[in-house]
Amino acid sequence: MAWRFYDFANSAFPTVIITAIYVTWFKNAVVGDAVPGASDRLWGTANAIGAALVFLCAPFLGALGDITGYRRAFFIAASVVCIVFTALLATTGPGTVTSAMVFFILALWGFELACVFYNAFLPDLAAPGDMDRLSGSGWALGYIGGLGALALCIPIALFAPAHVGHIPLVVALWFALFSLPAFVWLKGPPRTASTRDATRHARATLVRNWQQVRRHKGFLRFIAAYFFYENATATIIVFAVAFSGDSLGFSLVENIALVAVMNLVAAPGAFVFGRIAERIGSRSTIVISLWMWLVAVAGAQLAVWPGLWTPATAKGLFWGVAALASACIGAIQASSRAYVGQVAPPQRSGEYFGFMAFAGKGSAIVGPLVFGLVSHAFASQRAALLSTGLFFALGLVLMRRVPPSRDLEAR
Repeated sequence: MAWRFYDFANSAFPTVIITAIYVTWFKNAVVGDAVPGASDRLWGTANAIGAALVFLCAPFLGALGDITGYRRAFFIAASVVCIVFTALLATTGPGTVTSAMVFFILALWGFELACVFYNAFLPDLAAPGDMDRLSGSGWALGYIGGLGALALCIPIALFAPAHVGHIPLVVALWFALFSLPAFVWLKGPPRTASTRDATRHARATLVRNWQQVRRHKGFLRFIAAYFFYENATATIIVFAVAFSGDSLGFSLVENIALVAVMNLVAAPGAFVFGRIAERIGSRSTIVISLWMWLVAVAGAQLAVWPGLWTPATAKGLFWGVAALASACIGAIQASSRAYVGQVAPPQRSGEYFGFMAFAGKGSAIVGPLVFGLVSHAFASQRAALLSTGLFFALGLVLMRRVPPSRDLEAR
């Protein structure tokens, strides 16, 4: 339960900071709207840089955590980095674009790096056949946690808008408080080497294991597919509220309600798809989710098509699209995490999740950056959404060539 409760704790950061409230504060208060598309470009750039930092260090640190037995220490340290720099976001406001971007980048780096070590505990806590259910229930609890943190922030956003910039303090306190069970009760692998020796060994091991992973063709196919569909998923998470606000005219209240409903749908979606994956496998569940994502992207394009709908009808259509997308988010992320846990060889889960983070954060560099640049270049978020659909389509094509996890377990 302590492992799953960390999902409850850390989901406050992506829900409130990335998706719902701080993104609008960054766009409207920190950056402003003097240059059309500039806030999208800067927000996409900040997300890309944060992802790049994880991209560069995740595989090495994942392997180092496995070798040294310091996985738990690395997990706690990365979480604390996220908590501290999230709190510092409360000091940002008009004219603080540079400090806001730096604080956000470091908070995002800590968040994503902590997830690498957190995910690596999964094979220690469940047998391969139980990972889909555990991973899915963790994601479901995470969406409930994100909704709870959002509920605390709603009164500030609605009744004290001048203090919206202080909301990151609420998120940092939520994250710190509800992470304590995981910090106390999760245990890492036994220590087998000193940090200095392990650092040298990790570099050598990473090279050797990369050569071994290259022969694990099924896993490499999954990583390639994951790279493309995670591009799109990361972009949706980063720009959902910015898109609904700019392209459909959603107010702050409507956007908060949108994120709340998305979390309400995503929680049972992750749990139900976790159960479905137990029956049909993680790979098949991911394929189904990608088809659903393509339908959702097409629906979003229709919702913002010029002159096709009245504003009220367009918003109503987008609510339906958002509900479908919410069910997909939990399903695809929980199933992807379970797939890697199932195919990772014993004692190398940190390394394999490091490679997953390597691909995922590589995609998180590309997806939001492409969306922001296209939105800025064409002054059109509808044009930028086409790139998101293309990433999903490429991920689906590649995922159909990935073998089921049962054919690859513990090689």
